Amino acid sequence: MTHSLHRRGTDEYLKNDFTLLVTAASGINHIGSREGMSKILDAVWEIGPTNIGSNETGTTLSGVTLEQIRSRFTKVPRIRCNFASKEKAFAAIKKMQELDTGMSVTLSGPIEHTLNMCKEYGIKPHSINLSLDVWGKKDKLPAEEVLELMTMCGHGLVSRTLIEETMDKVKQGKISAQQATVIISPLCICGIYNTERAEKLFEKCVPNK
Repeated sequence: MTHSLHRRGTDEYLKNDFTLLVTAASGINHIGSREGMSKILDAVWEIGPTNIGSNETGTTLSGVTLEQIRSRFTKVPRIRCNFASKEKAFAAIKKMQELDTGMSVTLSGPIEHTLNMCKEYGIKPHSINLSLDVWGKKDKLPAEEVLELMTMCGHGLVSRTLIEETMDKVKQGKISAQQATVIISPLCICGIYNTERAEKLFEKCVPNK
């Protein structure tokens, strides 16, 4: 899930930003995998993600229910979600380990924390992907504060213009940080947008803060 690798920000914010992709393997174990994925969906939801969904259905942020996500599983079912703490993210991994459904799991987050978790749970990572940052004309990029919000949607569906306009409204006191988060977050269709982190980033724009 390489689109989750480019989330920008300081350690202070990234330490509470973990994304999870769970999928059956096409041509290997996807037949009959919906039941196992349904169990994972319930288990992950119980732990408390900030967001959960799938490309096919949409996300809970956009008003989609858990049952709608479940009923629209494709032949190769997938779910994606975000956790705003490593404790919750690691609890989800532990629960899936116990369920042992045979699904493929990708966890994105600070590598030191994820490797320590793998060691603690006796997991040998199949592979590790790292972002090599942005190359080229970096002067064309928006401000870092905008990039932090943009890159939480790896598909680029939360636009620079919308973020800048929304930030301006927060700075002018027209809307709250929470309202700003509600405006931009549902545009990320795959379920990995971290609303708790987004609200904290918008709070830095609040007047007199």
